[in-house]
Amino acid sequence: MSINKKGFTLIELLVVVLIIGILAAIALPQYQLAVGKAKLSTVKTITRNVQDAAQRYYLIHGTYVGVQNNLDITIPKGISCYIFEDKGNNRIYCSINITGGEIEYTLNRSTGRPFACRVVGYDRNSIRDRICKRDTGDNIGSTSGTGWWYYYKQK
Repeated sequence: MSINKKGFTLIELLVVVLIIGILAAIALPQYQLAVGKAKLSTVKTITRNVQDAAQRYYLIHGTYVGVQNNLDITIPKGISCYIFEDKGNNRIYCSINITGGEIEYTLNRSTGRPFACRVVGYDRNSIRDRICKRDTGDNIGSTSGTGWWYYYKQK
């Protein structure tokens, strides 16, 4: 008389859990990279919108103004922007938090051309660094001594 047992053995269940764990370990970084790229894309769009609004303000009033003052644009929560002007160094910076750290996108205000992608921290293999490297095409970042890595657009 044979007994027909239905079910899985402990070894079979452990193998399935192990396979799911390996797949999750492979998929999670790719997911974080995709989410980070989407967030950077949003920041790039907002930066362009701020640049356009600053140009409109300049055409109307004859002077540039900071982002917080009188621009006809709403900056979404979680994104911070400002205009930097110092001795002809006119740039628009917008940043967002990605995977526990900041990433910043910079435009040259007068030309509207991309200037740099900036990452906080010294981990050159972080998701944020990988996003900036892919965006700029630059594999070598330089530090300003303040904990930020710059990835410049290649011409």
